[in-house]
Amino acid sequence: MGQIFMINKEDILKCSELFVEAFNNEPWNDKWTLETAKKRLNDIYMTPNFVGILYAEDGNVKGAILGNCEQYYNGIHYNLKELFISNELQGKGIGSELVNALEERLIELDVTKIILVTSKGNGTSKFYLNNNFYEDMDMDMALMTKDIFRENNCE
Repeated sequence: MGQIFMINKEDILKCSELFVEAFNNEPWNDKWTLETAKKRLNDIYMTPNFVGILYAEDGNVKGAILGNCEQYYNGIHYNLKELFISNELQGKGIGSELVNALEERLIELDVTKIILVTSKGNGTSKFYLNNNFYEDMDMDMALMTKDIFRENNCE
């Protein structure tokens, strides 16, 4: 049986190891290194109003959810940045358990909304829909990206 804990600085390395395991496999097949994962999770950890929760079994991190709270004109919103579960435990309810634990904590902090960006078509959006998230069609927002390239100086 697992346990739920609030994430602290000392947990970032173990969370980073799991992050690499989870995201370098199906369905994402990313190319994270321990160094880049640790930098990403530490960056999230260092944001103002960070809230993160981990799931552990026998002292081993098996899942985590991380993000931060921000004030908006209509309340406090939580930016869910990362949610990842050990490959062998995916589909066993751990992600839902983390979301529920997060919601309990956010209620204590008077958070009114969780916002996230996720992939379409690889099962992740279905996970969130199954956990009572919805695609906000009324939101007049668009996800925009721009690639930035450093020009090579040729002499």
